[in-house]
Amino acid sequence: MSQAPNILVIEARFYDEIADDLLRGAVRVLEEASAKIETITVPGILELPAAVSFAFHPTRNGGQRYDGVVVLGCAVKGETDHYEHVCHESMNGVQRVALDFSVPCGNGILTVPTWELAQHRADPARGDAGGRAAKACLRMIALKQEFGL
Repeated sequence: MSQAPNILVIEARFYDEIADDLLRGAVRVLEEASAKIETITVPGILELPAAVSFAFHPTRNGGQRYDGVVVLGCAVKGETDHYEHVCHESMNGVQRVALDFSVPCGNGILTVPTWELAQHRADPARGDAGGRAAKACLRMIALKQEFGL
């Protein structure tokens, strides 16, 4: 990559402790890559696809401002089927926007059965899901460039 990538990080703040760890891991990786980072916040993972769409919509004035996006958030399974709907719609929505607009995306949405697993996977010293999502975004930017897009 010839210049520092400009990365949008969109974090869902439904679970602040988990969001903090996910963001910490993502920012560490992006800073190591000398990326320019802009962070915005949405209430929960269900809002992530719309935020990605707003940021990368082809008719947005000024053209594409970011080279890629990292989405971060968490859903912990509860007693109802709401969890399944939210997980499916957020994952599918982010993927659909990434494909429709050719957006290099690192998906750091945790969908977990327990709070303990969420803590483990979000912790930059253990699961580092935020860091892995940032690495995926950077790799997809490079791949897009390799294909001349």
